[in-house]
Amino acid sequence: MIILCVTSALVTAAADEGGVPPPEPGVDRIYNETFRVLASNDVDPGRGSSTVLLYEYENGAIREVNRTVVTQPVQLQDDSIRPRDALVIATESDMYQTGLHGRVTVPYQDRWYTLEEWNRKWGQRELRIIPIYGADSARATDSEGKYTVEVRNPNGWWDPIYDAKVERTGNTLNVTNPETALVHTAEYQTVIERKREIVHSLLRYSELAPSEATARDTAIVPIDNGTEVFTTVDGASTSLVWRSGSHALVRDAYVGFIDVTPGVWYRGRYVTHSGQVNTHVPWDYRIEVPSDYSESDSCTIGNSTYPLTRWADYRLIDSNASVVNVTADDIRMQRWGPGEWTTLNHTSPDSEPRPLPVGEHTMTAQLRIEIELEKHYGVSSSRCSEWDRLEQESRAMTINRSVPIETVNSDDLEIDVRVFDRPGEDIVAVTWTGEQGLAAGTAGWEYVEVHIGEKTMYVTAPWRFFSVARNTHVQERTRERTSELNASHSVGARYPVMLRYRMSPATVEVQAEQSAAQHIWWETTHVVETGSVAATPLPDTIVATENTEPSPLYDQYAGILKSTDTVTGESVSVGAIDVWGFPIETTQTVTRYERSVLNVTIDDAASTAEISLRDEFGTPISGRSIYLEGTQASVVTTDSSGTATAEITNPIVRARFQGDDWRASTDRYYLSTQALAVSTKPIVVGAIQIVGYLNDAVSNVALFTEWLALGVFAMFWIRIFHRRQG
Repeated sequence: MIILCVTSALVTAAADEGGVPPPEPGVDRIYNETFRVLASNDVDPGRGSSTVLLYEYENGAIREVNRTVVTQPVQLQDDSIRPRDALVIATESDMYQTGLHGRVTVPYQDRWYTLEEWNRKWGQRELRIIPIYGADSARATDSEGKYTVEVRNPNGWWDPIYDAKVERTGNTLNVTNPETALVHTAEYQTVIERKREIVHSLLRYSELAPSEATARDTAIVPIDNGTEVFTTVDGASTSLVWRSGSHALVRDAYVGFIDVTPGVWYRGRYVTHSGQVNTHVPWDYRIEVPSDYSESDSCTIGNSTYPLTRWADYRLIDSNASVVNVTADDIRMQRWGPGEWTTLNHTSPDSEPRPLPVGEHTMTAQLRIEIELEKHYGVSSSRCSEWDRLEQESRAMTINRSVPIETVNSDDLEIDVRVFDRPGEDIVAVTWTGEQGLAAGTAGWEYVEVHIGEKTMYVTAPWRFFSVARNTHVQERTRERTSELNASHSVGARYPVMLRYRMSPATVEVQAEQSAAQHIWWETTHVVETGSVAATPLPDTIVATENTEPSPLYDQYAGILKSTDTVTGESVSVGAIDVWGFPIETTQTVTRYERSVLNVTIDDAASTAEISLRDEFGTPISGRSIYLEGTQASVVTTDSSGTATAEITNPIVRARFQGDDWRASTDRYYLSTQALAVSTKPIVVGAIQIVGYLNDAVSNVALFTEWLALGVFAMFWIRIFHRRQG
């Protein structure tokens, strides 16, 4: 058998071999390709290349070995990654989000401030100084390597501070060199801003073209591994003069939907919020007029034959192209930016919402292209009859593209949070009422947030949204040539990769926010399942092991929030949001556990023990089970006076009240307690039996002192008793 003894340093081979430079204090370095974290379906060249140095014990010998580690998907959130980390993670794993509200950001450039500059810019911010043994040693440290030092970003997350000098004054740690300590933050771009850049890049030769001539000359077509993402068509044909057949004036025309925001492509349709539907619509085309044409022939005059030329010239007089209509069923959406459409009535003074009823709908975009063409044709000859004609004709074509959408909301979902306040071990029970899911009219919840005093915990939903790339290339098509360019993952790219979300169920989890002053643990103790969400097809390149089996949903999820903080009576606040970022109706109930006092009195004459359970003010506590050792009965129940009686079988009686179960229906809840009594009746027992009782008591650290005192007394009493008998 091999035992893994010690885990050493993590060596990120892919990052080192790829030449990803670490942050250099004071250098605002730009990192290209950081937006690759939004393309979870791409091939990750560094996957499985990270190694961990381990010490193994086998056959009495210890040896060093390297083990390959397959990096699991990483959650992308505002404070999760720095620019360099984004590049490293993008080459080794996949990134997911738990919400669809678009506030998530991607970093692309280091940005440095001295702590003094930071405070001038943002005001005096909260500092967090954590001893290195309680923090991630891979992060920035102070100048002596003893602490990680961080400052609260105005957006809420923590930014690391490099080269801080930390000194202790009394019980307080302070940074003494704010003029030289460097705060490491980053330039970020939100996912919504990125998608806006994507659609703008695809409109550079259509809606955003600098001139009509430029718009008519070039078409930009997204390509995914050699296949058009949006099928292009040719149309608006005109007949050819002097030649058979016709000529399509419009070439490479398309209209499509990059994405629906906020939304996810789920089981063959976009799922989005019913309150407001937004979409990004790229489109393009080019116009190609027929080439000028001439052909030679002859005419006969008398007995002589003379040459002639039949000719035709074509000239584009005017053209017009635009997306003339985007609809979501009966709602005609409004354009609020290049390629951006919304159901929101943003032209009204109050930007009146126009909700789309919960259910299945069709969203359609319509592109119309109109052309005015001049045809000039005739016959030229030095001797033959000459003539020419000038004609104008109008041609038009309309392209429609539709996608299915399903609108949902969380209006019928309610969440109740019950907090049972106990010293060091608070019970939190979350109950959901209403439909959960991400289709069939139900919106998924993203998280439930619970604050108990200085402690914060999040119950996170099972939804994982993987952002995926929709194209690998872009083709610039003109009459003369077709150029293929790679779609880019860098900031400021000419053609950013198109993106949309795919959903994968995972598991409900609890995350506790650790503070510098205490540690927090969570223990799940009670769940009530209600159905499940089936696995969802994903691209093969996405590693989502949780997606292989159905993921359970819960009516109730409860457990114990443990901490080093034994304070009771703390303030409690709760809240919850759905995956769209909207609040869910949330209620809270706080129940304070009260202290209980247990007493055991032995009546030697009757050989009985009386057990009394009361609150700290002496009020009897009735109807509670008391577990006993050293008596005929192993469990008794207190009566209306808070007492119970049992026949003793040993000189030491141990009583234990386990405390009220939070699921019990009672007006008041009491904490657990124990008591012990020693009989004075001359029953001879071996000392080993008493030691056994003491051993059980020592396992409860909180009662160790009390049990030890009683145990020593019992040993002393037996020794005196034996001396008297002798």
